[in-house]
Order: sequence, then structure tokens, then C-alpha cells
Amino acid sequence: MSDEKKIFLSYSHKNMSLASEIDSALYIRGITVTRDIRDVKCSQSFKEFMRSVGSHDIVLMLISDYYLKSQACMFEVIETMKESDYKERITTIVNDDVCFDLKGITYLKYWEGKRQLIEEAIKGHSREEIKPLIEEMDEIILIKNNIMEFIATISDLKYIPFKELNKQYKELYEAVGLEADKVSANYNTVDERDVGFGFIRRHSTNVLINIDYPKCEIKEALKEVIFSLKLNNDVIWIYAYNKLDDIVTANWFCTGYWVSPNLDQRWRPAEMRSNDQIEDIKITWNHEYESRREAYKPYSGSKNELLKFTDSLLKQVVPIAETAIEKFNQFQNGEIDEYEFLEHMHKERPIESELYSQSLRGNFATYECKDYTQEFDNLFAIVDDMFLYYSIEHMDKWSSENKRIMMSLDKDRFYKKMSELQYERRKLK
Repeated sequence: MSDEKKIFLSYSHKNMSLASEIDSALYIRGITVTRDIRDVKCSQSFKEFMRSVGSHDIVLMLISDYYLKSQACMFEVIETMKESDYKERITTIVNDDVCFDLKGITYLKYWEGKRQLIEEAIKGHSREEIKPLIEEMDEIILIKNNIMEFIATISDLKYIPFKELNKQYKELYEAVGLEADKVSANYNTVDERDVGFGFIRRHSTNVLINIDYPKCEIKEALKEVIFSLKLNNDVIWIYAYNKLDDIVTANWFCTGYWVSPNLDQRWRPAEMRSNDQIEDIKITWNHEYESRREAYKPYSGSKNELLKFTDSLLKQVVPIAETAIEKFNQFQNGEIDEYEFLEHMHKERPIESELYSQSLRGNFATYECKDYTQEFDNLFAIVDDMFLYYSIEHMDKWSSENKRIMMSLDKDRFYKKMSELQYERRKLK
């Protein structure tokens, strides 16, 4: 079966936007590709990850001028070419900025120039002194010796031009062995949540759908999902996303909302604003989807960037929180007086507050990091609350007894959230 095939997505980060579109297009059809921004393990070097390209059934290459001049991309090409059947394994999508003149002489000259630059740099040095540069030059020579064969291969094989890639991805689906002749909109349920309370059964679900399908097909897809959930729910929210990265920023392009006609008026949620409808389902189209997506782009990052950012802040805030809890316990047990406890909390409050502010400035990472990010944000909010109760600006907001109760509850929540955060952190390794 095609959906059992392992697919490696090889691309230049200069073509990140197209890579994300293709990643999402395949995810809609139930295929999760191997991709650097989410699949490089913390204990793994980037070279080790790139070498895994050979263990995949299909290598999907987004080939552009940037790609052919990228040492990392060409390393993946060389690893792929080591397999005797590599021509059967590769599927190529080629940009029109690729220069095919004389089967790639332009790129041969480019890599020869890179080799000469390193050769000049290492003159007069012993091999031991410049070992990393020697290894890099060996890699570049290997690329140079294979670049023309690779260019000849991709120019001879049937490839999909970037600009001719149909927005419903018919050519892409066929290239990786998927049926592409379905009339209705393809969608994939990404996650579902029970958000009910008391006896009110409420459900929220996120689905991935290609935004380029006709609106009528998208509405039918939402109707199909909601119909499957109606029997066991009183209220249903469904959010349609075009790309996995949009889920992280909550930038849906369409949402559907259904309430059971049998639900008592007293328990109905506030009426959702809508600009469309299908039967008894309210539909809202987000006309700011594209502008918001552009606005979020500068704030997107990789899994490793997120972990580096969060690890740094956690190393600082966890000891501050643990010391605050220790001081609170001492205050409760009569080992220190209220003045000493408040003095400590007031002294540490500006430091904690600045760390909390920094925690909110992190970039949006990949979809796979969303649970970890949520637990990270929750932990920092708990710590901020603990200091807020005893801050100078809120000294008279709560009674001493209420402060004690809230601090005791947050102390327990802190340790529970730490455990949950560590669990989500391990899942990302």
C-alpha cells in the first residue's frame, strides 16, 4: 500500500513555504513525511538525520537553484545516489530557476569554485590543524564529481515543475502512488478534544483540508465530520486548516458550528458569528487567513530552536519557583515569619516576571510541538500566579487565607505540570 511507504522530504530552506504546502497536502491523505524541522532527534547530528534518507522508499526532492547550491541538500542527494535503484526512488519537483544548460555545467563550475576557495584557505596548514576543512573539501569534491550525473538524471526523468503543481496536488499524489481522482474534498482529522462540562457534551476537532477545493466541497467535508459526531454530542466545533503549521497559530480558514436542537436554551453556548451555512451547521470563512499567515511567518521556528529556547528559560525559572515553594512551606510551618517570606517574594518577583515575559516571546514551532508548548506555557503561568498573589501591586487584592489556599493549590499544580512537561519533552527527542 502506498500509505505504508516512507517518504523523505528533501528541500532547501529557501523553499520552506512550498515544502510546508506539500507536507500538509500529503498529511491530508494520511501520509506523514520525514522532514528536518520536526524529525531531527536531540541526540542526533544533522548529518546522521540526512543519512537516513537511504532508508526511505521515496525521496521527494524540491529542486531549485538554491537546492543545487546547498551543501546540505547535495549531501542528501549523494546519500540517495548511493542506492543502486535511486532513480526509481526519487520524485522530483523542479523550479524554473534551475539551469539545465549542457547537463549542469553551471553547477559543476559553482562547486569547483567552492573547492578552490577551501583549497586556498588551507594552504600552509597541516592536515591535523584543518581537519574540519579537509572533510568539507572532500564532501564538496564528492558533490562536484556527481553533480552533472544528477542534473542529467533529473532532466531525463519525468518531473513536476513548481509552477505547474496543481493546487489539488493531482500530479504529486500520482507520483507517490496515491489515487488522485476522488471528486470530493480530501481531509484528515488531526486531533479531537472532549470539551464538555457537567452533562453538556461538547466536542472540538481540527481537520486539515486543501483551501483550494471549491467552497461547496469543503462545506460537504465539514458536514460529513459533524454528522459522524452528532449522535454523541450536544455541541460541535470544527476548525479547518490548510497547513499543519496553521494549527500551531490557530489560523483556521474555515470553521463550522453545530448545536443540537434538543439542547435546552439555558445551556447553549454564545451564538457564533457566521457568514455561511449548510443545513443546520453555521459556517464562518476567515477572510484574513492569508494576511495572518504572512504575519506569523517571521515568528515560525523549528523543533530544536523551540527546545533550546524553552530549556534555557526553564533552567532559570524552576529553581526560582522551587525556592519560593520552600519559603512558603517554611512560612506555613512557622520557621520564618511573614516579613521574611514577603521580602523573598518581592525580591524575586521582577526576575520571575521578566522570565515570564520572555516565555511569551518564543517563536511558533512545528505542529508536533504543540502539546509541549502548551505545557510549557501553563507551567510559566502557574509560577507567575504564585508570585502575583504576594506581589506589592496586589497586596490587598486577596485575603491572607485566600492567598494561602491559592498558593497551596498552585504548589501542587506546579509539580504536576513539571511531570507533564517532562513527559512531553521526552516525546520530542
